[in-house]
Amino acid sequence: MNNEPQQRPRNILPDCIIPALALAFTVYYLTTITEVPWISQASAIVVSSLLLLSIMAFVIRSVWRIRQHQETLQFEGAFHKLLGYLPISLKRIVLLLLAIAYVWLIDSLGFTLTTFIFVFIGIVLLSSLANWKNALIVSLSCSVIGYIVFIYFFKTRFPAGPIEHWLKGIL
Repeated sequence: MNNEPQQRPRNILPDCIIPALALAFTVYYLTTITEVPWISQASAIVVSSLLLLSIMAFVIRSVWRIRQHQETLQFEGAFHKLLGYLPISLKRIVLLLLAIAYVWLIDSLGFTLTTFIFVFIGIVLLSSLANWKNALIVSLSCSVIGYIVFIYFFKTRFPAGPIEHWLKGIL
């Protein structure tokens, strides 16, 4: 008789989120490269192949471990573990909404201002309102360095907003 306590199988449903998003990205990536130069298509095929191989390895390992009763795939309790307790889950949801707002507002506010607002609110959200001075310094540094590196030096075509138009007139 085996006196060792039976370990409960680990639920891997939350672990499936990244492979599922990687698969969606791969499909999107491959369907949008039809009109680009052949070298870009070749690199897309290589990147997509590596992603698909990684996803297949994850699926094969997961199926094997489920069949060995080492892991399980259940909805019960999975969302609670994914989001955490209420204060943590509320921060995660607000951070997700903040990221969506960043993408939605970057066209009208521009890269620099949107980045400043996103980083500032994100730091305050994840730490506390008492850290507003540090959040101001970090967010100002990130947006200024982002402008200098990406827009001024590399001439990246990020969405221009009031700050970019103002700085373009000065510089």
